[in-house]
Amino acid sequence: MRKAGENLLGLFRREDPNRKPELNDALQDFLREQSLGNNKSQSIGMGANGVVYKSDTEGNVMKEIFQDKGNQTINEADLQDVGAQMGIAPKVAGVETFRGGIGNRIEMDDIRNNFESHGRGARQFPEGTDAVRVNQQLGQLALKGVRLGDRHNGNVMYNKMTGRPLQLDFGIANRVEGEDQVQALVSATADGFTAAGLADVSQIYKATVYDLLAGGDVAEAMDVAKQGFSRLQKIKAPLEGVTPPHLKPPTVVSWL
Repeated sequence: MRKAGENLLGLFRREDPNRKPELNDALQDFLREQSLGNNKSQSIGMGANGVVYKSDTEGNVMKEIFQDKGNQTINEADLQDVGAQMGIAPKVAGVETFRGGIGNRIEMDDIRNNFESHGRGARQFPEGTDAVRVNQQLGQLALKGVRLGDRHNGNVMYNKMTGRPLQLDFGIANRVEGEDQVQALVSATADGFTAAGLADVSQIYKATVYDLLAGGDVAEAMDVAKQGFSRLQKIKAPLEGVTPPHLKPPTVVSWL
């Protein structure tokens, strides 16, 4: 078991709390895989690229990738760990990798007791206050140098008491810097303004920042982008009487 740390490569083997010293490692691994296989047969969610099921550690779930491409599993866990440290993604307990990348797993907190889904369809983007809050979190991630995509309703859950979003599935995410980081922040902020019923502000904001980028002034563009995001952070809900338009869902979707 590998645990996602601050550094992508700073991973270590986690001791299995269920391991019995009187049994040899091979037998214990076999029994563990048998237990996890039973859990997988009663999966929590499944898609084209993987499956989520209950872990053998109480309070955790496993996200198993059918076929890892490169360092996909480790990269995803590392990026989710950034969100977890910010309190906007499930805490990563560990990562397990296997020969050929088949069946690699990310273990994380099971958040179902305290969080719920919102929205009319799993593949639609959050609307209204949910969309404002989601884009505020996406902007926070952008400031940390992470661009997170594929934010349909199936990949976001909400605290049952406060409505605070929690971001799931970092399969479509990447590190960004420079101009790419500015664009990630602008995208989240502009979409947040639109969701709040401030489409005119969104358009002016984007045009201003992109004009600066086109002129090669990345530092000034980031400064203006941050100013706009600071304004978005102060918005608690859409304007009264305004129904935000549907935002076009991403063309590339992950399995959750």
